[in-house]
Amino acid sequence: MMSHSLSRRALFGRTPPQSPPEAPVKRVAVLGGTCIATQGVACGTCADPCDPRAIKIRPMLGGRAIPLIDAAACTGCGDCLNVCPVGALVLAPAGSGESKPCA
Repeated sequence: MMSHSLSRRALFGRTPPQSPPEAPVKRVAVLGGTCIATQGVACGTCADPCDPRAIKIRPMLGGRAIPLIDAAACTGCGDCLNVCPVGALVLAPAGSGESKPCA
């Protein structure tokens, strides 16, 4: 004797229709307010490990330089996150695709 019942759907191998899987959201690196380059400290460690060169160091007046992220070139790999000494970089969903200087 069978201990459990078998439905017709299970018998014929049909499964209920499923919704299509969601497309993965593209993530890009974003600089936060704790970036020490905005405070006059010479730092460009985030640009070094960036293989697609999405992070550029832009010189400013007064001898300081700030990171500039090109969201279109950023692959979202996260290699820049671990090298930042203050943790100012995060991965966020891609927005407008424009380059943004450090805030």
